[in-house]
Formats: sequence, structure tokens, C-alpha cells
Amino acid sequence: MINRNTLIGLAVATFALLLASAAIGSDNDVLWIVDDIVWVGFLACALALIVLSVGVLVRSLTRSRRARSSNA
Repeated sequence: MINRNTLIGLAVATFALLLASAAIGSDNDVLWIVDDIVWVGFLACALALIVLSVGVLVRSLTRSRRARSSNA
């Protein structure tokens, strides 16, 4: 089950990967492979964060609609 703690952890991991990728930069020839791996990890985490957030919002909306329809 996706909850608030999961989304917060994923957001922190996404931000940490973004900072790590920015700190490494593309100017260093030795670490360019690590930078590419970190950047792809950032993109994957950002995509997962967006998809899971939309999923939580949709689940919340369907629950509220069901609650309203059962009370009426």
C-alpha cells in the first residue's frame, strides 16, 4: 500500500539523486559513468513519484465518491 511515508521517502531519494548528479557534474571525465547512472536513477524516481502520486489521488477520489454515494 502506498502511503505518505512511502511518498516522502521517494521524494527524499529523488532530491538526493538530483543533488548528487549536480555535484558530480558533467565536467569530470572519470565520474561521467557514475553521473549517468545517478541521473537515470533520478529520472526513474521522479517518474515513480509522479505515477504513485497520481495513483494515490485517484484512490482518494474514488473513496470519497463511494462514501458520498453510500451516505446519500
